[in-house]
This record gives sequence, structure tokens and C-alpha cells, in this order.
Amino acid sequence: MTSLSRMTIFLALAACGTDAASGEPGVITGSIAHDTVWSGTLDLHGFVTIEPGVVVTVEDGTTIRVASAASIEVDGTLDVEGVQGNAVTIAPANPGEYWLGVNVAGEYPMHYAKKTGGGIYTISPTAKLVISDSELSNAIGDYIVANDGSVDIQYSNLGLETGDHTHCNLHFNEAKNIVFTHNNNVGVAYGLMLYGGSGDFTHNNWSGNAVDIEPNPGGTGHFDDSYFARGVPGGVPGSTFENPAGARLADCGPR
Repeated sequence: MTSLSRMTIFLALAACGTDAASGEPGVITGSIAHDTVWSGTLDLHGFVTIEPGVVVTVEDGTTIRVASAASIEVDGTLDVEGVQGNAVTIAPANPGEYWLGVNVAGEYPMHYAKKTGGGIYTISPTAKLVISDSELSNAIGDYIVANDGSVDIQYSNLGLETGDHTHCNLHFNEAKNIVFTHNNNVGVAYGLMLYGGSGDFTHNNWSGNAVDIEPNPGGTGHFDDSYFARGVPGGVPGSTFENPAGARLADCGPR
């Protein structure tokens, strides 16, 4: 997935309903150079960059329709602020298509979002990805690819039990900090490819994947107190699988 991780990528949204570059109502493209709040129904076209130091806030209930060739690079902050019962929706403009996703060099907090069609890639030591209470599915290749920085994902759903064409839900090449807990990791070829880094993967449900954890990974983790529908994975040296759950955990996924 390193080739995808080098893409310039897009995820998000519109400044008070106005395209930052062209002024076309409800459309975003180009460079975002000032703090902005986005809401309503928006269309994302082309390559979008959130410049360093700039904060883009996505209000709860916002719907972002993303063109197939669109992407966003987050050099500042992209703050997705959905709330329980009023999530932010980020999806392809044409159902069933894919888009290029989000490259993160700055900060990307996401709360109560439903995001489909494009992955997320950390590309810098300063990258900080924090996801909670969200639903992520269907990306080109792998969904979350960490090449550096920190990743913290809690109380979320990664993948669909059926119909998800993502190759891998989690792909770690390198990361300074990894937290992945109280999640459902389901429905793809590989739940996790752990080529680098070490982290907390405790208390999750793993089901419906062809392979939950790719054997002989370069990284390690604590997978204690987790449920594996196929049984505890073998061939994962240096990691722990203490107190495996005998049934699906009820307190995983969005609250």
C-alpha cells in the first residue's frame, strides 16, 4: 500500500457552503488557507489541501459527496464533529464508486462519522489520527495505512460483514503510537497487516475476515480480551492473546 500512501488525498468539506477556490456554492476544491466551518450538503471535487495551521471543522449532520478523482491532504487539522444520532456522512457522489481518500500529515480527529469509498493514510511523524464511534468501509486497497505518526481508534466499525472490497482494514508500516480497542474489525481479506510498530489491540471483535492478522508480522501488539471468530490467530510471535473472549463482545462499535 505504499504507493497509495503517497497519493495526495481528499476527504472533506465546504466552507460555509462555498468552494474555497471558485466560489461555486456547495463545492470545495483547491487550497484551504483559513479556518473554516463546513455544514449542510457539500460536493468535493479535485485535490484539496488544508494548509498548515488551518482548522477545518465539519459540523454534525453534514453530508459530503466526493467525486471519484478527489482527495484531501491534511497538513493542518480536519475536525469531523458528528454526534450520536447525527453523524457526518462522507461517501462517493456515485454509490459504488471509490475516491482517493485522505493523506494525514497534521491532525484528523473523527467522531460519529460514516465514511465510505476512500482510505486514510498517515504520512508524517506529526500525523495524529483519532477516530471514535464511527463506521468505515470500502476503500481502494487498504483502509487505514500508517506510515508514521500516531493512530487511536476506539468504539468503531471497520469493514462490513458482507460486500466490503477493502483488502486490509489496518496496515501499519510504522507508527509511534497505536491504540485500537472496543472496535469491530470485519469482512475483508486481512483484518490487520502489522509490518511495524507495537500497540494496544485489546478488547475487539474480529470476524468475517479471510485472515484476521497476517502471519509473521514485523510488529507486535497486545490482543488480550478479544474475540476471534476463527479462533486465536497463529504465527504472530511476540504478541499476547491473553483471556480470549468465548463470544462476541457486546461493548464494541459505536456507542
